[in-house]
Amino acid sequence: MQLLESEGGAAGVYRADLRLPAYATVLDVIVHNEELWTAGTSATLNVGTFLDASGDISTEIDSDGIYAAINLKATDLTKGQQLAFARAGGKGGASLTEGTSTHYLNLVVDDPFWISAVVTTVGTVGTAGETYVYVVYALPEMDVAGFTAS
Repeated sequence: MQLLESEGGAAGVYRADLRLPAYATVLDVIVHNEELWTAGTSATLNVGTFLDASGDISTEIDSDGIYAAINLKATDLTKGQQLAFARAGGKGGASLTEGTSTHYLNLVVDDPFWISAVVTTVGTVGTAGETYVYVVYALPEMDVAGFTAS
């Protein structure tokens, strides 16, 4: 997913969405900041998950469950840096419970679902920001285990 500050004409919201099939297993979500955002006050990225209803984004699972409040202007993710599950930089959302647990939440869903990346800018209009969000996932073939009574 690509988020470009030059696509906006005013402070506001930039959004990119990726639809994943049912039972897709999210292995990693990598955020790469190619160029710093230049909005006057702030440029904040959240990455989260949404359920699917007939191909449309419908119900929020957690809009910042993967990454929460990433500052794209410099302090959290500078030019050329990346965040990934193993190196979330303290910005992991509620679905990434690193530091407090050994598991993730909402990264396998039994319905099609969306991963959404949303940048909210405040202040004067910027033009330089360029951020990419890569979703690495597997779609395993499901075999149902057999059972034999003994």
